[in-house]
Amino acid sequence: MLGLQLYTVRKKITDSSSAAYVLQKVRDMGYEAVQLAGDNEMLALTADAAKKAGLAVFGLLTSINVCEEKGEELFAIARLCGATDIGIGSGIKTETEAYEYIARVNAFAKTAKENGFSFSYHNHSNEFIRGESGRTLMSILLDGFDKDLVDLMPDIYWLQHGGVDIRDFLEKTAGRAKLLHLKDMKRTVDGVTYAELGMGNINLPGVVETAKSVGIDRFIVEQDSCDGDPLVSAQISFEYIKRYINL
Repeated sequence: MLGLQLYTVRKKITDSSSAAYVLQKVRDMGYEAVQLAGDNEMLALTADAAKKAGLAVFGLLTSINVCEEKGEELFAIARLCGATDIGIGSGIKTETEAYEYIARVNAFAKTAKENGFSFSYHNHSNEFIRGESGRTLMSILLDGFDKDLVDLMPDIYWLQHGGVDIRDFLEKTAGRAKLLHLKDMKRTVDGVTYAELGMGNINLPGVVETAKSVGIDRFIVEQDSCDGDPLVSAQISFEYIKRYINL
């Protein structure tokens, strides 16, 4: 199933009217689902618009701080739109931060499960920093997260940005991920940046083939920053998927 991460179009959503317009455009493109992102105010705004547009909602993506401080409100928003997964990402940069984060994540993931939700961790590239022990922060997280409570939500752009073989990572963490963020990466004179699917250098057909082989069945298109109109970028990525990749 193919969805769009609404972080892609966040700048076009400022109120209930713009949310309704954007979510209907996403549905008209052909996307079947979305994943919401942001604080609870943005999540509530887009949850209502997604429901009215007839879009399934894969889940909500926020921070551990929001989870801990406004968890009950978060669960209510998820129930409103039928989302079953709560996701978070982090900016950890040291081993000490990693161990502290693991304890917080496991604790809230238990609460999420008790409330009927799965819980997922979304990577960036900071997790592939090597700490003082020589281990990557990701290896510490993978060992520390409770496998019965915390799923993975890999992001292929950030895996490559972190110097990781995407397909190898998916194979080594088989069974721990159900959702995959699809992005592309292009190189410019200023370095690497985001690109519409098919407009960069990531082996997308190969990545999706591996993802499907390890049981991932929900795919989320995301572009953190777009050169032009993010709705146009979302359309380009959707058309690439439908033309070249069998989902």
